[in-house]
Amino acid sequence: MKVQAHALRDRRFDDWHRAVAGRWSIEDLRADPRYRDDWISFDCLSWDADRELLYLGLTSINTDIFWTFEPGTQKFESLGYDRVGDRFDAKFHRSLERDRDGSYLVATAMLHDMDQQGQAGGGKLLRYRPAEGEFELLAVPVRRQYIQSILFDPERRLVYGFTYPAEHLFVHELLTGQTRTLAYVGNARMICQPHNAVLDPRGRLWGTWGENRAFEDDLGSTPIRYFCYDPDQDAFEWFSYGPSKSWPRDIAAVDHMLLADDGLIYVGTTAGGLSTLDPETGRVESLGKPFTGRRLAGLVQGRDGYIYGAGNEGIDAEGRGKARMFRHDRATGRTDDLGPIFDPARNDGAVKIHMLVEAEDGVFYAGENDNQLRSSYLWRCQLDD
Repeated sequence: MKVQAHALRDRRFDDWHRAVAGRWSIEDLRADPRYRDDWISFDCLSWDADRELLYLGLTSINTDIFWTFEPGTQKFESLGYDRVGDRFDAKFHRSLERDRDGSYLVATAMLHDMDQQGQAGGGKLLRYRPAEGEFELLAVPVRRQYIQSILFDPERRLVYGFTYPAEHLFVHELLTGQTRTLAYVGNARMICQPHNAVLDPRGRLWGTWGENRAFEDDLGSTPIRYFCYDPDQDAFEWFSYGPSKSWPRDIAAVDHMLLADDGLIYVGTTAGGLSTLDPETGRVESLGKPFTGRRLAGLVQGRDGYIYGAGNEGIDAEGRGKARMFRHDRATGRTDDLGPIFDPARNDGAVKIHMLVEAEDGVFYAGENDNQLRSSYLWRCQLDD
């Protein structure tokens, strides 16, 4: 691959492990202009082919969390969310969905501590209209809870979402403006919700829930399990299994779910495993572990029909990221390592990839997040001809 890193912010941090980790609160970070303004992550991406723009949802303590990137000019532009949000709107996590009219549905996630929950009203579900440059508040779906991800059903005009820290699944009806809480999917021991949910070809929602053994101190062998919600029947099916494990004690938490055009759901886990889920039969099939490291949050079906993914490989001795990309051939079952997401001009690589999208044919953008040593970058990865 030919890789180029684009920096919206470009600051190095040398005190995370010495001063920040386990010591600082969100207010300490907010009071430090380095972390408030420059410690950013690219958490969600959406390619707008009509406008030839990449829409970007960020983590940023200063609440300037919605931007675009124009590949032609290589320029970033703020969409001004900091003018309409409040100080608790610290990120768009996996919450950037395009509607048919070209507007975007977005939702706010959190960074604040629990002692501020009385002041923080809750995550906002909003619509952004690019032509007018305006945000419309649609709902605060669950009071005092913030939104980790949303999923849009354009046929039924429904927006699903998962909240944090209490893990509620809600649905917002765009046609009526009504919001309902459908279920609680957590267990107070770990994050049990999927990093993002997915709709199957019949419009059913697939996600994960956490087992809750109130009579045992230890987790069972299958702590993360699938569920399916059918909106037409308003009914759940709860399964006793989840994704394939990468090792015996792997909890197999979902890092990314992708519906491909073969009708299968491709699933990456936080342990770096790759598997499929057949929504018609419920069958799970392991496709192995493309990388030695953890995290597989970036999955996308390319226009060429291959499944592409990006994972986390940590950092090397010099603090440079070692994240890589792979390509999976569904016809042959072969998975190829495409190499590191590494920019030679910067002598640096991506640490953790949070989302992957294809823009022009064979050109992928990878959003980096949670880099503790510098501002995270937006990575352009062009495949060799």
